Amino acid sequence: MSIDFVENYKKLSDEEIVKLINSGEYGLLQIIITRYLPVILFYVNKYCAENEREDAVQEATCSLYSAIKNYSSDKASFSTFASLCIKRSVFSLIKQQKRRKTIPDELLSPIEDIEIADNNSPEKIFFEKENLKTLKDSIKLELSGLEYSVLQLFLSGKKYIEIAEKLGITEKSVNNALLRIRKKLKEK
Repeated sequence: MSIDFVENYKKLSDEEIVKLINSGEYGLLQIIITRYLPVILFYVNKYCAENEREDAVQEATCSLYSAIKNYSSDKASFSTFASLCIKRSVFSLIKQQKRRKTIPDELLSPIEDIEIADNNSPEKIFFEKENLKTLKDSIKLELSGLEYSVLQLFLSGKKYIEIAEKLGITEKSVNNALLRIRKKLKEK
């Protein structure tokens, strides 16, 4: 983009530039992105961990583009609308990343692989194994086939997206299944 091109449009208001972009002048996107980069960086630096900032800047920039496409001048100024869209995208990304947090692999093991320590009496070991088997069986009876599969994969350390791909369902379905599992197991 030439300096003359940028200079010619720098004096226009955000609303005028948005109108031109929506009429096909996509070269002006750079001007809006440059104007709103400080807003993006403010929210990203304020709310995101350092290792999440690059993704957050990309999400917020995409949100700014969406704001340009969906802006209606009869509701609010573009500045207000864009700032709100940017802030919401950053918060949404933070929520999404919190849902993806995983338990460290060393703390996870499949329910079938749980071993009971041999430092107890043979009778106690026998009863603990029976109790574990009873617990596994009652969990299996309480859950649907899909829920049990989701639970097994989740307990083996798989992320939502990996579980969804393995079972051929959406991440939302995985999340819903885990919510149902928690509810059912709490009621037990």
